[in-house]
Amino acid sequence: MHLSCTRRPLLAGTAAAALLLALTACGSGIEAANSTAPRYKLVQPGVITAATQAEQPPFAVVDASGKPSGFAVDLMNESAKRLGVKVQYKTTNLQGILAGLSAGQYDIGVAGVGATPERKKQVAFTTPYYWGFTDVVTLKGGKQNKLPDFDGKRVGAVSGSVQETFINREMSGADLVKFKDQTALIAQLLSGGVEAVVLGGADADEYVKKQPIRIAVEFDSLQGSAFPLPKDGDPELLKDIDAQIDAMIEDGTYIKLYKKYFHDPIARDLIMERPKLAQQLIEHPDLAPTRD
Repeated sequence: MHLSCTRRPLLAGTAAAALLLALTACGSGIEAANSTAPRYKLVQPGVITAATQAEQPPFAVVDASGKPSGFAVDLMNESAKRLGVKVQYKTTNLQGILAGLSAGQYDIGVAGVGATPERKKQVAFTTPYYWGFTDVVTLKGGKQNKLPDFDGKRVGAVSGSVQETFINREMSGADLVKFKDQTALIAQLLSGGVEAVVLGGADADEYVKKQPIRIAVEFDSLQGSAFPLPKDGDPELLKDIDAQIDAMIEDGTYIKLYKKYFHDPIARDLIMERPKLAQQLIEHPDLAPTRD
């Protein structure tokens, strides 16, 4: 008798056993339900390989034991937890994150990475999860308070960063000096190797708390910070991470994490990108945007 892979009434005894064997051979829905196929196409099956930075407060900082923390890391960890996948972090610099994603070494970059038009040609991005400011920072005794004050001066930025682009575009009279990471950048500012450095606003706020430096000039950022992923990576992973960030906004988790790391109001540009934030700001008016 020919058995088709269709649903049939339950049979007793040996007939039922025979039918079960036949259904298994046919690849029935039972097999599909118990499938252990990976949910996403990842560098390591079942594990998100994430590239991060060692020194980019408050987005990503790695302690002496190699454990990362920060706003971007917390968002990623919570997203992965909700998606039921593990995250393994690899430490590199900004250029290493972008190059590694393009080379297929990483599944995602977890840091404060500006989603610029140039970078979108190289990698894919989630919707921005943060939108801040661009700060020109000097030593505490500095007298500069406008961009022309830095004409002819050595001004540092991390190589390949959006701050490097800012200097080229808005501070063309300055002498740009590139550094591989923020640790070297701040060290040169403190030692007098450069007269100023350009940082993301949130990063600058963290350094001002710890070092004898000041914010001389502040501008709105031209783009938000987002998680970069490989251009040819799994689109479902990008979509699901975006969905989890929106879910965290709706249930209040995002605001809780934001207040842990930031004191500035949430930017209007970010609310336009993540409109679910508007409802949360009714309950948290202290974070409502105040700058035009």
